[in-house]
Amino acid sequence: MDITEVSTSQDGKGKKGKKAKKKSAEVDGEGGAGEEKKMVKSELAVAFPPAFSVSEIKNKQRRHFMFMKLKQEKRKVPILGKKTTKQKSLGSTFAPPKEVPKTIENQRVYDETTVDPEDEEIAFDEGTDEFSAYFNGLTNPKVLITTSDRPRGRTVRFCEQLATVIPNAHVYYRRGLALKRIIPQCVARDFTYLMVINEDRQV
Repeated sequence: MDITEVSTSQDGKGKKGKKAKKKSAEVDGEGGAGEEKKMVKSELAVAFPPAFSVSEIKNKQRRHFMFMKLKQEKRKVPILGKKTTKQKSLGSTFAPPKEVPKTIENQRVYDETTVDPEDEEIAFDEGTDEFSAYFNGLTNPKVLITTSDRPRGRTVRFCEQLATVIPNAHVYYRRGLALKRIIPQCVARDFTYLMVINEDRQV
């Protein structure tokens, strides 16, 4: 009796042990497959970083930099598309030739304007022109040199030296007189030029 009881108990333990081993093997197999899946997922996560929006960046300068970078990349896409279409139309991999830019100068139509010297209107204009004698060289140039209001001693000496350099030049001290009153006097006395020496930088 004792022997049979011992044998039956050992058989039960053996069966239970076999079942436990099978279950543990199945669990180990499932666990190994799960670990393999986890490894694949981690590799994919490394290969493809998660997408993020620029608005999530907290640093203002970095956010602005990334926003401008994305904007530039978006602008490049249509430009590259146009280049590829041009290359396909030309049938070559080289860049297409640059076109000449259209400017006012190269688009202007050349018009050669000529004046007839025997035209009556031109002859009348030249005869009634106030400066015809000056441009024809019939009158000698006459220069009046004046200064600004209350000139310094250096400015006065400079005007006197300038009068020795310029031929037919005269120095006139303004003494607070306005230019509107000086110009008619210059015209009456046949002065052709009026030179005003101003003191912008009083050194």
